[in-house]
Amino acid sequence: MTAVLICCTDMTMPEYETLDDRCSPGSDCSTPASKPESPKVCGRAWGRLLKIFDLSYAAVFTVITEFFEKLTYFGVRAILVLYLTNALILSESKATSLYHVFIFLSTSFTIVGAFFSDFCFGRYRTILMLSVVYLAGAIVLSVTAIPGLMGQSGMGAYIGLFFISLGSGGIRSSVSPFGADQIGGKEEKGYRMYFSFFYFFMNLAAFIAGITIPILREDVQCFDSDCYTLAFGVPAITMLFALVIFALGTSTYKIYPPTGNLFCQVLFATWSAIINKVKWYMSKKKDGAKEHWLDWADQKYEQEIINDAKRLYSVLALYPLLPMYWALYEQQGSRWTLQAQEMDRNVGSIRLKPDQLQSLNVLFVLLLLPLFEGFIYPQFEKRKLLIQPVTRMSVGMLGAAVAFCITGILQVQIQKWQVMPHPDGMTELKIFNGATCQVNIDFLDHHIVMDPQTFSTSYLVPVDTLGLHIVPVNCSVLQLPVDINVTMDPKIGSTFFMVRDYKTRGLIVKQIPDNKMKILDNSALVRIFPVLETPDTSSNRTLRLTCKRNTVKDLAVRPFVPTLYTPVKLGRCTLQLSGVGSSFIYVEGEVDLKDGGVYTIALYQANHTENVTMQLNIDNWPKTVSVLWQIPQYLVISVSEILFSVTGLHLAYTQAPSSMRSVVMAVWLLTIGIGNLIVVVFAESALITDQAVEFFVFALLMGLISLIFIVTSRFYKYHPIDTRDASLSESDKENESDGLNSELKTIPSYTGEEHKINR
Repeated sequence: MTAVLICCTDMTMPEYETLDDRCSPGSDCSTPASKPESPKVCGRAWGRLLKIFDLSYAAVFTVITEFFEKLTYFGVRAILVLYLTNALILSESKATSLYHVFIFLSTSFTIVGAFFSDFCFGRYRTILMLSVVYLAGAIVLSVTAIPGLMGQSGMGAYIGLFFISLGSGGIRSSVSPFGADQIGGKEEKGYRMYFSFFYFFMNLAAFIAGITIPILREDVQCFDSDCYTLAFGVPAITMLFALVIFALGTSTYKIYPPTGNLFCQVLFATWSAIINKVKWYMSKKKDGAKEHWLDWADQKYEQEIINDAKRLYSVLALYPLLPMYWALYEQQGSRWTLQAQEMDRNVGSIRLKPDQLQSLNVLFVLLLLPLFEGFIYPQFEKRKLLIQPVTRMSVGMLGAAVAFCITGILQVQIQKWQVMPHPDGMTELKIFNGATCQVNIDFLDHHIVMDPQTFSTSYLVPVDTLGLHIVPVNCSVLQLPVDINVTMDPKIGSTFFMVRDYKTRGLIVKQIPDNKMKILDNSALVRIFPVLETPDTSSNRTLRLTCKRNTVKDLAVRPFVPTLYTPVKLGRCTLQLSGVGSSFIYVEGEVDLKDGGVYTIALYQANHTENVTMQLNIDNWPKTVSVLWQIPQYLVISVSEILFSVTGLHLAYTQAPSSMRSVVMAVWLLTIGIGNLIVVVFAESALITDQAVEFFVFALLMGLISLIFIVTSRFYKYHPIDTRDASLSESDKENESDGLNSELKTIPSYTGEEHKINR
């Protein structure tokens, strides 16, 4: 390996032949062996397309592999939170934490992949081996999602998710630089085009997975429930495709050997420089100062090692401020999805699923990325704007702060219609007057006058014994005042149901607890207050709700006995009350039940009449804010992603030493994991209980860190692209090819000689 490093120091860029250079039989074109960066294409439309994008066939194999791998990764992520809450019966907070822990592990294992890639096996073998681990994890997750196979312990799911995170994280730090290796020694524009192309297909995969996998989960039923086995099984199949496609492209790849212990040499040289610098600083004679602190390393370390260390630490110095961006960005799959769940997701006749909304991000990236590369960036460059990568990243970070400001404003509007937690020691009280006369009610400092058959507003009262003084007035039959003492529930509010007893003519007051049920998605809660003055008040009646699409719900009701809350389907519903025999009496009017709404329906039927009327009271408002209002925040975060993430990938590759590109890429991806840990800390600590305030705090922190990054990045010194990876000697290439050939005998088209030519 040392010989490889020594040879790489002074050699020039070798010349390669790619599949683009080959002519079809009978063609007159010649092989441009001396111009690898401008291959000649003969009569092949696909080849011309690759020439336009400045890509080789090897790079395209890498991009397609990334496409299918990301179908797997984002397919699992799309439904993971719902699987944890619905199938494994975890709380929302625990599921949110596990979701971000999974992403943290997926990005943290990039360090393992970088170690294997740069120091043990090389990028090619690392991708091949860890893809097998990845595939095994996807299969385990799919199989163990079969209900009853592993119970609700989740052990099989956790094992599968661990292997998926190890595989995805392990190859992530190698795939994009491996594809960039196939570009050759081209100018920086070629690398920028490759990373944009790479990022485009990565987001295309995320978009397809984000739309289709939730549909497979909910719309396909298996084992009498949502089909998580199929929803996880499809990502397992796409991972198999990724592995096969990557192996099929072996004969086209430029495969470089690992750099061995070069990173360790950099660390030792760094330690040596620190020790010598401290000794010089502590000495009395301060002569022989050096330009850079790394120049103090012992002379036994070659200048190439010192230069690599300078490049490495120069680019890594930008990274400590980056995790906060990912803390905001990754909340699309958690906080933003939960926000969508609290919104009206009906768009015309289409009802969107909450886990589909995050696909807006990748859709915008797919649409905007070609626009940025083809028009926006060139126009800005003409005006000397947004030229430097760190400048684009700074604007992207500010864009994330703006997106969360929009998110916070939207959350404020949502919370206006939500039931907020009561202050400590307080609860809620409402009164329903079902009597036929007016009543005056006094409690605490309140004096209210209620007309017949009306609901009062809500009142906050102490959690204590409460006295009510009720005086009926203007009654056709004389009613005596009523004094009652009630004990309020500290956890939920109460509604007082007041009616006149049909037989005694006295006033009956019942304390009814309000809703404490979890409202299921795509449903509403309904309870009935039946004021039915019928001769037989002891017999049950049936109330039939008929909603759109012929959805019928029968509720058992008993005169003067309030029912409990019952989940019902949504829509505009008509009501019928059972009468004599099997006949039903239509109730005057309709009710429009909306998603997330909690309703009380009071029914009135006078004695010896067929006339039934109703009154609808909204206990808790439904989801009234349209989910379309999330579009602005997704648009802004998508623009920020193009400026920040695509540019960051490009910067990580072009500014890193060629021997440690996987290391730098791993640290770049590790910042994503740290960002997810920040979200976990916020969620688990529960320091901020108001969700809107939390969004604004994230926006403020992002804005402050963006300003710091703008200031510090001004001191960054750019380096030319290090192309030494391409400077292997012919003997080194032959040895590497032979080594691979001995291990990949299952691929008949791959031989040592062919690989030598393709290089």
